[in-house]
Amino acid sequence: MTPDDLWRRYAALWSTNPRERDDEMAACLADEVAYCDPHIEVTGRATLAAYMDGFQQNVPGGYFVISSVQHHHRHTFARWSLRGADGQTLQTGASFGLLSDNNRLQTITGFFPLANEAT
Repeated sequence: MTPDDLWRRYAALWSTNPRERDDEMAACLADEVAYCDPHIEVTGRATLAAYMDGFQQNVPGGYFVISSVQHHHRHTFARWSLRGADGQTLQTGASFGLLSDNNRLQTITGFFPLANEAT
């Protein structure tokens, strides 16, 4: 899977039905994936899945759109936007990733402004 495809599949995980997410998570994420953003720092697919569940509760119908991907060696960078159920952009940001030896995301670090920060 190309880095572009990987980021798009990973982004889709955030809005996938939790009961249907496990196989796709295994395809996209290393077993002990490390994830962090301004709100949280977690390790492991199960813990990240629980965080995704919270996202779905907090942003009903929300989904991510990947606008660009850059990569070299095992390092990758994606720009994204968070869209509401109505398709309107709620937030933009970027994520950095490090790929595992089998080209799954090993680490993911998301960057976006917090609601109380000046943009």
